[in-house]
Amino acid sequence: MKKVNLDFSRSFVEQREIFNRRFWIKRDDCIHTYCNGNKARKFFSLLDSTHKVWISYGGNQSNAMLTLAYLASIKGVAFHYVIPAFYGEPIGNFKMALSFGMTPHILPFGSSVVKLESYAKTLSYENALFIPQGGSVNLAQKGMDALAKELSQSVGGSPVLFYTSGSGVGVVALKKALDSYFPNASLVVLACAKGDLEQKFLAHSLTPPLILQAPFAFAKPKREIWQMREYLKSRGLVCDLIYDSVGFCIIEKYLEKFQGRELVFIHSGGLLGDISQEHRYKPCHRI
Repeated sequence: MKKVNLDFSRSFVEQREIFNRRFWIKRDDCIHTYCNGNKARKFFSLLDSTHKVWISYGGNQSNAMLTLAYLASIKGVAFHYVIPAFYGEPIGNFKMALSFGMTPHILPFGSSVVKLESYAKTLSYENALFIPQGGSVNLAQKGMDALAKELSQSVGGSPVLFYTSGSGVGVVALKKALDSYFPNASLVVLACAKGDLEQKFLAHSLTPPLILQAPFAFAKPKREIWQMREYLKSRGLVCDLIYDSVGFCIIEKYLEKFQGRELVFIHSGGLLGDISQEHRYKPCHRI
């Protein structure tokens, strides 16, 4: 078995001028090629797992799927993943996950997340770990504790911390970590998917932070997102089309709320996911 190397020290902090404001960028995208960003943080504790089988479910281009497939391959763990059927040949994250030995369980076209989860829970293997879509707060806590400590040491002060969110698992775990290790920081959640994130914080006995909602449907191609990604490239920052480019669209809209504050953006990584996402962007989206 190879030693898994998730070196959080590779995530440095650098300055970028964006929207005529200075941002500190926490470069979690640099942690590892296949396991970076919030997925590296959320699944870091799996390096200590003694289970021989991992079971999860979700989309066929999920960054979590790729991260889990990679970690499973390095640890010598069997990874079973439930997805709905799709058209065409495997590409992007799904193709890479298969190369790491993932076993897919393919349900009919259009199967809902509820159906995927239900089927995944019927899979029975000895010494297996069931991992919910997006992970869990308990699973994510170790990596997010490390992130909060790193930010306290490298940034300090009383900054605004911007972090994108899908399932809400990462931001809930980070808020819990910040309360313990960096209480002077103000977390601002950039919600890229619809959902009651406030309730998820309350369910963990946490005071909900400021939550700003994206104006776009999750993962759907929009010209504004493509344009934002191109703008960020011009500022020396490469961001994905599903989370971080959307996050900066939200920040631009609400930036005046944060006058006089130190601004920190935590990079969510996931750049390999753009391999498939770019195929969905037609020429009209790229103008």
